Amino acid sequence: MQPKDAILKLIEITPILNKVSFQEVLELTSPYKLHPINLSQEDDKELIEALIKSCRGLLALATKARRGYKGARINEVSKSIENELVEEIRKTGLSTRILSAQGYPDIELNDKHNRVTYLEVKISSKKKKTGFRAFYYSTGKKIANDARHLLLGLRVIKDSDNYWTIEEWTLTDLSKLDVHLKAEFNASNIAMYTEESTLAKSRADSELF
Repeated sequence: MQPKDAILKLIEITPILNKVSFQEVLELTSPYKLHPINLSQEDDKELIEALIKSCRGLLALATKARRGYKGARINEVSKSIENELVEEIRKTGLSTRILSAQGYPDIELNDKHNRVTYLEVKISSKKKKTGFRAFYYSTGKKIANDARHLLLGLRVIKDSDNYWTIEEWTLTDLSKLDVHLKAEFNASNIAMYTEESTLAKSRADSELF
């Protein structure tokens, strides 16, 4: 397919993909199944109870004065919070592995029944009832098993001394999530500021970025 034809096709299909089941997207972009949580099954009930216990433990730690979540920006404290969350999850007996590569998902869990669960962690200072885009998925390259897929949202606030406090947490089943496709064309600084495209600049020997 030629680039022109591909662009026209993309423009045509993007509105159709305004509300699509994440489960369907994942199963089409990876060879694995997404299993919904069923709390009438004892295995799933145990899993969710363990994660609830972990979240409560994390919240208890976070309410202690000067717990160490210090940083000018939220991304400066996110890693510390995630590492502490992992330790709380391990206390429940779940085997936990942080998936280091960028992209979805963040954490892989294994329970005593040898079942895999993927956990995406979202740490934000924004309230849940906003239209701010926060969940992104492009490929299933980090997914290696049929599994349950969960999302843990942590809402944090910053005080005047640049210490962050966890206000609340929400655990959701991503089998119930609808996603939409936002098609965009992008370019880096390297691509934008080429010698060929530059018409003028402050000094002949300077670099803009």
